[in-house]
Amino acid sequence: MAFDEPACHTCETTLVSRLFCFSCNALQPFPREIDFFEVLGFPVSFELKSAELEERYQQLSLELHPDFYGSAPEAEQLLSETASAILNTAYKTLHEPTLRAGYLLHLLAEKQQLDERSLPEGFLAEMFFLQEELDELLDSVNSVELSAMHDDLQNRKKDIEADYAPLFKKHEEHPEDSGILQQLQTHLNAERYLRRLLERIPVAD
Repeated sequence: MAFDEPACHTCETTLVSRLFCFSCNALQPFPREIDFFEVLGFPVSFELKSAELEERYQQLSLELHPDFYGSAPEAEQLLSETASAILNTAYKTLHEPTLRAGYLLHLLAEKQQLDERSLPEGFLAEMFFLQEELDELLDSVNSVELSAMHDDLQNRKKDIEADYAPLFKKHEEHPEDSGILQQLQTHLNAERYLRRLLERIPVAD
């Protein structure tokens, strides 16, 4: 997927973000179909550096904040509010690896029908077993075993997350292989089950 570099509608400088021009400090009108990578000015890729993402978000958040446009024309105030809202949503999505993986998969598989319920072989039966085990532990208030289960599920979730970057890289190298995107979808489905179990386990302060 190509990443275009649009120009500022005021000074025609190449934009870093589709929302704001850092050269002439002008808010930018942006298309309704703008994606979150364009919002923050990064190539469409799973691999993002957290520090760079955070820095870009802070820069844009400051420039777009509606408080700075209180005396601006109404249209500019509205643009600032809309841009700030989409910036916050984009940042939250791209900052969290699983949300970023799901969003990027949505972009890449736009014209491909994926099985959104697929799971690794035997995974669902295992989840039912773990759910019953968790129910028993919650009833018995066994904090030691609950903590052990939490750690085990957390490690399994991390193992799944560790596969995202290699799989997206593999897709970049072999975009014709539709099976890679389905594999990513299956990983996301499995992680969703693990998250549901983790959310049920109380974490000690």
